Amino acid sequence: MDELEQSILASMTTPLLAVHGSGRIHYLNPAAEDFFRLPPGSPTRFSLAQVFGEGSPLWVQVCRAIAEQKSVTIDSFRYEPGRGQAPLVLRVRIDPVSRAPADTALVLFWDQTHLEHLESSAYEQRVMGAISTIVKRLAHEIHNPLSGIKGATQLLERRVRDAPDLAEYAAVILKELDRMERLVKSLLLQGSEPPLNKTHFNLHELLDTVIWFQNNAATGVNFARDYDPSLPELHGDRDRLHQVFLNLIRNAAQASPPGGTVTLRTRVVGPWQERLELRDPTRTYFQIEIEDQGSGVAPEHVERLFTPFFTTKSGGTGLGLSLSYQIVRSHQGQLRYRDAPPGGAVFDVTLPME
Repeated sequence: MDELEQSILASMTTPLLAVHGSGRIHYLNPAAEDFFRLPPGSPTRFSLAQVFGEGSPLWVQVCRAIAEQKSVTIDSFRYEPGRGQAPLVLRVRIDPVSRAPADTALVLFWDQTHLEHLESSAYEQRVMGAISTIVKRLAHEIHNPLSGIKGATQLLERRVRDAPDLAEYAAVILKELDRMERLVKSLLLQGSEPPLNKTHFNLHELLDTVIWFQNNAATGVNFARDYDPSLPELHGDRDRLHQVFLNLIRNAAQASPPGGTVTLRTRVVGPWQERLELRDPTRTYFQIEIEDQGSGVAPEHVERLFTPFFTTKSGGTGLGLSLSYQIVRSHQGQLRYRDAPPGGAVFDVTLPME
């Protein structure tokens, strides 16, 4: 490389690497050193594996570009800097070099993370707007019959006071009706998604309550608890989070085969998990995982899971996951899906600690 070429590459603000087909880096310009936070010096000390991790798909594309002598573009390449930094989304262009040294390609990088965030934000706003409209309609439709059901249940409770088993069920129904009534009244008063009514409560007690409801609603599925007993109390809207976990646990039970197991796990996660995407990488979170033994979600359906009215269940409304998503987001948390390793689905809820 002559002096003029070196000067041109050094003046570029776009990160650039010259990479051999073996994965060894021949050259990196100052912009690449800054972007990837590599110490200045001989580039031969670095390889693609050191910068991007073992098994990076980038090396496969570099080899392809060199072998076919054709340029390759990766529109969305995920790069994880580590050291507690949030992942980046890069656009990558790989051009084979015809001149010596042989088997070499130039790799250029553009940071597209902000564009993806903008697109995600716009999509989320559309989803939230649709959910808000649905919530308003549901509140008006539910209010009148809810009052009638509560009145009938109160009469029933008086009649079964001498039968302890029946009285327990009536008390549970009334407690749940009170919870629904509070939610509906808040929706009607606010005209939109109501503010959170946060209190401190035991997360495991809430999960056990929801499991009790599911066990009484349907049988044939086992529940395994893998709780972290050291968790502090959660500060959140208990009624709304009850709704979230009821949706997720019910879905998991319905997806699992008869005799299958739904596993609930709780733990603390935070900045020390470098590869875990957190809404705020500097904060500590509760993590609740709900894993079923069903067939999982088809890849083409994953992106639409939390969209209102989208459902793959016969007779489903497509509202449970979208409402749960909104409630978790209103707590400054995240609700995500991933495939379970042996088959099945895992829904992952993260909620911030105080």
